[in-house]
Amino acid sequence: MDLYLLSQICVIISIILLGATYFLKDKGKILGLCLIYNIFYGIHYLLLGAVTGTCMNLVSFIRNLWFYKNSKKNKKNSEAVLYTLFIISSVSCIFTYDDVFSLISLTASLLSTYSIWQDNVKMYKFISIPVSICFIIYAVHLNSVVAIITEVILLITEVAAIVKLGIENKKVDYCIDNI
Repeated sequence: MDLYLLSQICVIISIILLGATYFLKDKGKILGLCLIYNIFYGIHYLLLGAVTGTCMNLVSFIRNLWFYKNSKKNKKNSEAVLYTLFIISSVSCIFTYDDVFSLISLTASLLSTYSIWQDNVKMYKFISIPVSICFIIYAVHLNSVVAIITEVILLITEVAAIVKLGIENKKVDYCIDNI
């Protein structure tokens, strides 16, 4: 099978998994799906020869595994862990830097790290929008057609999840106001 085609199949699987996280409320389940997402997205980048993207997904996989284990123990991740992950991602980017688009991958990784680190699932959903925009730009640079299409669909899914969240909150507000 052609490596490019295989990379496109991997990105489809990963985007479906990531899209599902935006409709979940449990951080442990979100992190579990993110672990699998990182594997497929990392393979996608590896098959395209995108070293920085592959490295950022490896760091993200380790991050999500760490956060997943802590969530199962009901342990909060410290700011030191957040800053350490920022440093690891930044240093990884320095060593894998290809061009200015490597910085787009780094930006997505840093935003994603913060969104997963903090405990507010609503904030996770909001931060997903600039992360997706970064991934769309990176996918355009890599000529990953399916990644562009699926990231746009994911962006629409993220907006839908945020709208759904807003509607749910208004229902709660309406009920509270009418008590």
